[in-house]
Amino acid sequence: MVEAVLAKFNIRLDLDQENLARHQLLLVIFLLQALTVWGLLTFNGLSDSLSLSLYAGPMYMALGAIIFAKIVSYLVRFSAYEKEVRNKSRLVADFRESWLNSDYLLAFLVPILFLPPFISLFSSLKTVIPEIQPFGLDQTFASLDRWLHFGFDPWVITHTLFSGALAAGILDFCYKLWFVLMFVFVLWQVVNVSLGHKRAQFLCAFLLVWFVLGNLMAVMMSSAGPCYYAVVLPGNDFYAPLMDRLGLYYDELKAGGGFFQLQTRDLQQQLLAYYQNGAMGMGSGISAMPSLHVAVAMLLYLSAREMNRFAGFFFLGFLLVIQVGSVHLGWHYAVDGYFSIIATWLIWNFSGWLVGYYAKAKGAKAA
Repeated sequence: MVEAVLAKFNIRLDLDQENLARHQLLLVIFLLQALTVWGLLTFNGLSDSLSLSLYAGPMYMALGAIIFAKIVSYLVRFSAYEKEVRNKSRLVADFRESWLNSDYLLAFLVPILFLPPFISLFSSLKTVIPEIQPFGLDQTFASLDRWLHFGFDPWVITHTLFSGALAAGILDFCYKLWFVLMFVFVLWQVVNVSLGHKRAQFLCAFLLVWFVLGNLMAVMMSSAGPCYYAVVLPGNDFYAPLMDRLGLYYDELKAGGGFFQLQTRDLQQQLLAYYQNGAMGMGSGISAMPSLHVAVAMLLYLSAREMNRFAGFFFLGFLLVIQVGSVHLGWHYAVDGYFSIIATWLIWNFSGWLVGYYAKAKGAKAA
């Protein structure tokens, strides 16, 4: 009966071995992250914090938008066909060829089904980092920042180069834009199965960045960041001048009522409330080192430059803006971003090698 249904919809079962190997690798990373997060939370008596569905809604809504855009783009292309082939039969044939084949379904469904729980597990662990490893390296990273920048605090440099409330509002806007660009880029990679090796390399690197940097390294180098410096080091007002300045910019932009606002300040207070109440929600969790904002921006640049020179230039500029903004807005120490850039470059190259090696090994075994 199953064979009859598959035959009716022209779904073939033979799988390309390299395609199969690439997605087996993604499943291995998914499983490794899930077991690691479960183990860490269980070992520390925090299993109640485990969530698999925290980001399911937004992820699937974003996916729906991407699929809709892809369908529209196909219909535009279909309308350009010669009149004699622009019919229902051609439409059905194209749909079967492009979507209803086992290689595409495998490549499409593996990341789609597992990305929402993957991000939810990431957030589950991030939220309880201080309960596993208390924030203890903020003073070290602050001192390292000043040493690397010849005795100056990096935020003083950025606020000298990009002074005023408007500059802070623009950087805040770009920092929020990061979420949109990341989701669109990731889901674009998911649906564009024809990208082959480079797509698999990106998805593998994306998972490893969030797992290795966002989970494992964040626990090992537990730190809160400049905006929470006085919270984790009570009585220490080292970053009070920065936060006071951002507070003035926040009031100025809010009073002006313009497009650019400093919503970072509201978000920082919301995350602080999550932290103090021991609650978990979308975006909850405080962690400075490494900077995932910078790491993901670096990954988008590394992937985009492989596909289009101009896209590479755009994402390189975006990476620089995110690095500056992370310091300027008090989220991160500069070294958080420097570390993330180097680590992401290593992960990107390792992922390229790993995907190629795994696919070749699988293909040789099948032969």
